[in-house]
Amino acid sequence: MHELLLYGQVPSARHDQVLKILAGVAAMQPRRVLERHIIYRPTREPEEPGAHLSRRGGTQNVAGKPVKQSAVKDLFYQQLVQKLSNEDFGAGTGHSQQDGRTLSALVKPGEEPKWSLEFQDLPDTGDRGVSIRQTSTTHLVSGDPHAWMVAAGPHHFVSEYYIEGHRFVHGNVVILLHRVLHEPGVRSLETAPKVDMPAFTALQPLDPSGAYILEAKIRLHDFKDTPVLDNGVKELLAFQEQMKGCVELALPDRLSLDSRVKWKPPPVLPVQTRPRKV
Repeated sequence: MHELLLYGQVPSARHDQVLKILAGVAAMQPRRVLERHIIYRPTREPEEPGAHLSRRGGTQNVAGKPVKQSAVKDLFYQQLVQKLSNEDFGAGTGHSQQDGRTLSALVKPGEEPKWSLEFQDLPDTGDRGVSIRQTSTTHLVSGDPHAWMVAAGPHHFVSEYYIEGHRFVHGNVVILLHRVLHEPGVRSLETAPKVDMPAFTALQPLDPSGAYILEAKIRLHDFKDTPVLDNGVKELLAFQEQMKGCVELALPDRLSLDSRVKWKPPPVLPVQTRPRKV
């Protein structure tokens, strides 16, 4: 699956006004969105760029067909997404899995999955006026999501944040007016997400100004179908034109949406020298 994306920024003072405008454009009432996003990083370190070109296969003394060098595979951050409601937020106890308690993705009959694994690739370099990236979503319906994530990668926990906002659907365009919230304080020593949510009032906007992000998105199941892709791009650009004067939607810098794990050179140790004897 692929996504076509455009983004805009809405100051906090204009949030209610833009929310009403979007309700009129989409001809629907806003749907409340509360999500927790838990970030995971692969335990393996990425290779140095170009390291795969220096590999040699077989022996140089035996003549044979040249072996095609395989390109190095990028490593990506991935995230678990948990759908929340106001009742899920607690009084601020915030127990973590280090206390011996665990998360559960168990779905009862008739319920929708609340947990999912999301992968988002680096956006394409094509020039169509919109951002295009590959994405996938896997719903989890049982077990401990954190334990599954750690074992599947293997991955390790990095951090978690929250999304609060409203969603609209206008034709094939999914509109999300939201802001990112986080729990203040350093959690570098924690190795697992919290089982109990903190109090919602304890969360603060990641952007100190309190500004909101307007995301306009169209999802395509068949990216290689050129007419479908062209129609999706046209519909998203038409929505961009429709929102002019209200919110300026633009193509974001593709590297700002980069979810790859960057290679970092090892630290250079200082060379110790012995004093020369005279």
